[in-house]
Formats: sequence, C-alpha cells, structure tokens
Amino acid sequence: MNKEYNIALIGEIDGCIETTLEVLLKRDFPINNLFPITVEECETTSVMYSGKPVDVHEIATFDWQQVDIAIFLAEREVAQEWIPIAKEHCVVIDNSGYYLEDANVPLIQMGINEDDIARYSDANIIAIPSADTAQLTLAIKQIHQEVGIKRITVASYQSVSFNGKAGVTALAGETARLLNAKAIEHKQFKQQIAFNIVPQLDDFNEDGITFSELRLSAETRRLLNDPEMVVSTTQVVVPMFYGCSQAVHIVTHYPVELEEVANALHHSDNIVLSASVDAYANMIDDVVGNVEVHVGRLRKDACDAAGINMWVCADNVHYGIATNAVLVMEKLAYTYL
Repeated sequence: MNKEYNIALIGEIDGCIETTLEVLLKRDFPINNLFPITVEECETTSVMYSGKPVDVHEIATFDWQQVDIAIFLAEREVAQEWIPIAKEHCVVIDNSGYYLEDANVPLIQMGINEDDIARYSDANIIAIPSADTAQLTLAIKQIHQEVGIKRITVASYQSVSFNGKAGVTALAGETARLLNAKAIEHKQFKQQIAFNIVPQLDDFNEDGITFSELRLSAETRRLLNDPEMVVSTTQVVVPMFYGCSQAVHIVTHYPVELEEVANALHHSDNIVLSASVDAYANMIDDVVGNVEVHVGRLRKDACDAAGINMWVCADNVHYGIATNAVLVMEKLAYTYL
C-alpha cells in the first residue's frame, strides 16, 4: 500500500480527536496531510502527531477540497451544517447519528457488516454507530446469527466522557469541591454527577425517551438486519471518567444451553468472554484504554427459559468512537479508494 491519504478529523481537539490520533499512529495508517478541525473556539493551535506539530483548523474557513476522507466526531448539529458541504469534496465518516433514518447512508460496524461500505458512493457518506451500540451489537451478533434473538433489554451505564472533555472536567470539578466541603453548581448534566447517577443522557421527547436511546434501538435493528427485533433501552450516566457498561437481557427464539451461547461468543471477533461468572472484567484494569469488548456474568434467566443475561463493557472513546472510525476508514481506503 503506497498511497497516502489526506485526512480531516472534526470534533473536540483534546477529546475524541486526540484519542483518534493515538489510534491512527498505533495502526500506522498512511497519512499524507492531517487536518484536525475544531468546531468551537479553541485555545489549542496545534496537536502532536508522530512527533511533529500539526496545525488545528477552524471549520468555518476550512477548504474541503484538500481532503480525501473526513471523520466527523461531533454533534448532530455540526453534521447537519457541514457534512453536506464536505461530502461534495471527500468521503465522510459520521459518528453523530444524524443520518440514522437515511437509507442511502450505510451504517457500518466492523465485524458485523463491513461489506456494506461498498455502498458509500450512494451519498459519499458512511455512518458509524454510537459507542454503546457498537459494543452491544458486536457482543450479540454471533448469538443472533446462530440462534436468533427476538428481544433485547439493555441498561447502558455511560461514563461522563460521552459528553467530551466538558463531562470529564465536570465530574473532576464536582468531586473535588464536594470532598472539600464546597458547594457546586451542576451545569453539564441534568443533576449533580459526582457521587450520583443520572438516568438521562440528552433531552427527552414527548414519550420520555432520549435520542440516544432511540438511536441504540434503531442502530441495533439495522446492523443486525432484523427490523422486527424488539429493543428496549435505558441509558444512565455514572460518575466514571471513561468506559461504558451494559446489563443486557436477550430472549432467543427458542431455549438454548448456556454452552451454546458461550461458544458463539468464543467465535466472535474482538470479544473477550470471562472464564467464569465471577471473573468479569475490571473496568479500570481490563477495559479502559483497550479495544476489546468484554462479556461477563453470562447466565440463564431464572424467569424465562429462552432468556440470557450478560454484562458487556468497553472503552466508549478508545474503542467505541476512535477505533471504530479508524477501522472503517481503513476498509474504505484499502478496498474502495
């Protein structure tokens, strides 16, 4: 592979972009020019990549004709405004969920449906799922293929980094102030996040459901190519800096032995299955900073013969966002560009 690519990364410079740069460097993706692009005012004027400073650009004045592939790691509002412009000059990989309902934009999760990247030219856009969808679908894909799943109920416990550096800073600041007996003003989350849990990631719709919850349900059905699958989810913010854990309950089309489910997981790429029910992964030591999806506490449901319970966890930023985006870009570049 002799070709090198001009890559733009759009998002939070000292958040998801920083992590994506680490993944790019580790995987030695062939880059000609790199363009970190900030959406909001940013004091950072350059970032380090491969030992060299790289200038940070502002999205309002950026020339998209310089780019082969643009990875959008920003909010839906940013995607709505700038992707229609960017896609006229380069292929866009979007993590925002803005194209959730657009059938012309393929939704891609590596290890599940990467061959659908071939459809990128329909809109010159590829969507990638949310971090919690990514780890969930990877964990249950093989089970669904071999047995079939008719219902999923999942509670996602999201760390504050889903909200970027601002979320991490809010948790650190609130914790420090409370430990020093000082009052706090919670601004980043709906409630105080230090020493608390908050069952709301973003705004509720009229049915009391958030977009992120609707997104997980829709993306799971779409990635597993099963529009009839019932997916129910509740998303909770917990006072951790990084990582996402999920309590997952699946109901298969017929009762299966636990060994059959474990065997399916053992044959799933990038899945680490705990050796026993009490050997589940440690979020701090095993999960954060790594790219594997860990599955533990695998057990039969005591109330439903066709029910299986499991605990699924991964690093939401390092794996769920950065690594997923880079893997999709690699497949796109090496196979189709």
